[in-house]
Amino acid sequence: METLSLSSRPARSSAGPVSGAVYVLDHTESPAKPAAKIKPRPLPEVIEHDRAIMRDLVLGAFLGAQHFREDDGKFVGQYTTENTREAFPAHLEALRECPAEGGDHVGRLPAAYVASLAKGTTRVIASETRPKKKASIPLGPLAFQDAHVVRAVAGLPPELQHWIRYAYADSKVWDDEAGAVAALWARHEPTLGKIQAKTLQKVRSLAHLAVQDVKRAANCGKVLHQPARLQQLLGVTVANWDKHWAGRWQALRETLLELDREALTALCKAMRGYGFVLLDRGL
Repeated sequence: METLSLSSRPARSSAGPVSGAVYVLDHTESPAKPAAKIKPRPLPEVIEHDRAIMRDLVLGAFLGAQHFREDDGKFVGQYTTENTREAFPAHLEALRECPAEGGDHVGRLPAAYVASLAKGTTRVIASETRPKKKASIPLGPLAFQDAHVVRAVAGLPPELQHWIRYAYADSKVWDDEAGAVAALWARHEPTLGKIQAKTLQKVRSLAHLAVQDVKRAANCGKVLHQPARLQQLLGVTVANWDKHWAGRWQALRETLLELDREALTALCKAMRGYGFVLLDRGL
């Protein structure tokens, strides 16, 4: 007996002799080839241009105006009597006629009295008495994108949230400003080494000023606290500032700039794959 296989030539079986040619269809499947491993495509690194885009998105989401139209359906239709303005005076004389009982004499009623009776029955046509139907909450074209950006910011670690909201969302909440200062100090304090308690207190006070200064520089490109003003606040001489405090001030700013890059990079990764739109929103 011969066996027909879908993957090979006819093969003879070990069964006994059978009269005539007998064929049996073998359903044995050939072993499947192992699937080729697909290497995941490496994600592009976040560059400075991407961080600048994230900065613009945050500014627009928190501070941008929503450009929606509110003029349609805002007012009630104007009241008009144009179609009946001349109708009543034309029939006033006819309405004044009042036939007397028991005779053919026709009297006439006062015009003011007839007009007062007709006021309640005069047909008045108005273009519309109710506002046109409209959405209860008008949304701008970027409302859903802004909401997505706000949710992405809310999903970041707390120290990054505080900095982004304070620096780019112009948050007036004290928790955001204090949280940004605390995040800066937590990163910068281990790099100070062993210093006196009085000096440590002054550096801690500079951390708050550094947060304000970097925020101003990131949004306006201007320095908020000049070295002369810082020297005056610390109560040190020019020589002492140049020798000790200028480097400490610059180190604080560099630590905060690193925190800024980390926050915008994390936001860029959270927004990856979302098709956002960039528009000039006058910020």
